[in-house]
Amino acid sequence: MGQSLLHGIVTFIELIALSTLVGVILCLLWTVRTPGDDAPFQAFNASLRRLLVVCLIVLVISSVGNLVQRTMEMSGRGIIDTLPLIPTVLFKTHYGTVGFARAAGLGLALVVWFFGKRHLYSKGFGAIMLCAASAIAFSRSATSHAADFGDLSLQEFADWGHLLASVGWGGALLAIAIAFWPSKMRNINENQHIVAGIADRFYTFFGPVFALLMAAGLYNAWVEVGDFKPLWTTSYGRLFSIKLILLAALTVRYITPPQHGKDDAGYAMKFLHRTRIEALLVLGILFCVALFSHEIPGRHASHAMHNHGQTAEPGHDMGHQMQHGQGM
Repeated sequence: MGQSLLHGIVTFIELIALSTLVGVILCLLWTVRTPGDDAPFQAFNASLRRLLVVCLIVLVISSVGNLVQRTMEMSGRGIIDTLPLIPTVLFKTHYGTVGFARAAGLGLALVVWFFGKRHLYSKGFGAIMLCAASAIAFSRSATSHAADFGDLSLQEFADWGHLLASVGWGGALLAIAIAFWPSKMRNINENQHIVAGIADRFYTFFGPVFALLMAAGLYNAWVEVGDFKPLWTTSYGRLFSIKLILLAALTVRYITPPQHGKDDAGYAMKFLHRTRIEALLVLGILFCVALFSHEIPGRHASHAMHNHGQTAEPGHDMGHQMQHGQGM
């Protein structure tokens, strides 16, 4: 139990970093740009730039940690004895093959960030970074429960689409909540006007993203759970149910935004305060995902309970996590 919780916390931190990375990129590409201008609002450049590099560093560290952790699970050995086995995992397992795709995405992002600092806010930079982040996200889906259905399967692509939409929508909320502090906006009319524009673009841009999130999420729920009963009879289902409740609360808040009217100041402050609450809901959702990604999917767990006297196979859980066990 303790080890599973530790793995969940590590995954939680990684999901926050991936979500915030994608959120920052989308903010640079669209949300915080002045209409008709090619550069984001200068007042918030420094915060977004710092967020970008912090997310990349966390993802590099978590990737190395995940590789060591997965090698320990596969070998059943301690960390010291595991280190010589890492090349074998990298070059002779499915996890290692997918890991190279992840490394390529991280490498591309780091190279572009290092050599393209002066063009950090160009659309070309944002597009390349978004491709790199998509490769990192794909590495999660390709080692998740969805990969049980085969490489490049419909389920895997659906999981990838759901993950990208989730980290895009949730990540933008996290990025805005971190970068834009209400205390710095309260008495500055220009900044309030800027934030009001950001709010309008956020609610416009993320409508299609939300539609993709819901469509892919419903499909994934049908594949991984398959029935209502596992939602309360399995650990996976219970965590998934909590996620659904948090998502429903977030959805209600998104589809009932504050009215803009002519008062930019009031609208901007309402948006920022709402965003901070919604960011907390996003963190709750990510924590649930991090925990149930290390559980047997509801459909398989319920079958195992039925076939083995209401007790899932211990070996199945360990074997499954060795192969996959990390998804959205």
